[in-house]
Amino acid sequence: MERVCCICDRRNKSRNTKLRREPENIRDAGQPRALVSGLYDVNNDFFVDLQIEKTAESESETAKKHIDELKQTGIDKPVLVIMDRGYPSIEFIHFLEGQGIRYLLRLSSNDYGAERESCSSNDGRIELKHTGSRLAKVKKNHSEEYEELKEIKVTETRLIRSTLPSGTEIAAVTNLPENITAQEICSEYFERWKIEESYNTLKNKLKFESVTGKAGIYVYQDFPAQMPVYNMIEDIKHCAEEQLKEDTGEKAYTYPVRINENMAVGLFKDRLIKLLIENDDIKRRLLFMELQADMEKYFLPVRKSESHERKFHPANKYMNNIKPAF
Repeated sequence: MERVCCICDRRNKSRNTKLRREPENIRDAGQPRALVSGLYDVNNDFFVDLQIEKTAESESETAKKHIDELKQTGIDKPVLVIMDRGYPSIEFIHFLEGQGIRYLLRLSSNDYGAERESCSSNDGRIELKHTGSRLAKVKKNHSEEYEELKEIKVTETRLIRSTLPSGTEIAAVTNLPENITAQEICSEYFERWKIEESYNTLKNKLKFESVTGKAGIYVYQDFPAQMPVYNMIEDIKHCAEEQLKEDTGEKAYTYPVRINENMAVGLFKDRLIKLLIENDDIKRRLLFMELQADMEKYFLPVRKSESHERKFHPANKYMNNIKPAF
């Protein structure tokens, strides 16, 4: 059964001040900051939805907006939502169950410790108890859900545990059926890395974080404008990679090959305006085919690289008075 696999993740433009309206004195405004959350389709490599919130907004509340937007698309295939640590609250799991959404949520090391210790196998059913401390935020923010969860008392879910090559243990909860093995579920979870690669493209190749001004309106303006650009590049790159596979299928390469994304972004940047202003449909299609053919000329071997610890740098990478051309 084909399943649409979506990744939900967030990125902070900063972690300190809230996104705010334009103040009276722009010089005193400081750097505009926001929480950006994306819903990403790993099967087709494009963003389905983007949400921009204040930095203090909850991950799960933002994720609910993603689910609402996803439902409005009228998608008629089963959906599996994969999320990293920070999302698997009892209230959010209850929300996903109510929406009929399949989920795969990674747990932090301190999430549901008692329930995890009670499960001796790496693939088993557990019951998450609705204790007062776990429902405290639900009671404050969602009174109706609080009464439902208080009445139910426990949430039953499936616990999956695995070990990374580095020796680190990961644990996740899911409502996928038992006929899908733990190994298959873990391989699905590692598809989540694609959204990390997409953020790398947005931030370092499309200059996503380089906002054109200090007021909050620039964040709302610039961030959504980059989403269709990213999706268009991925769409053309996919077509180029399919053709590349056909052209290189009989050639003996040591490693599999893929389109050079840096070159694809640069070529798209140079040709986009010409594609947009061309009124003749035939000429526009020829320009598109020429763009795709040029992308196919630049490809790289796909090698497995060593994993490294991720480091967070709180300083702003870009200045407001210097905007890259893209």
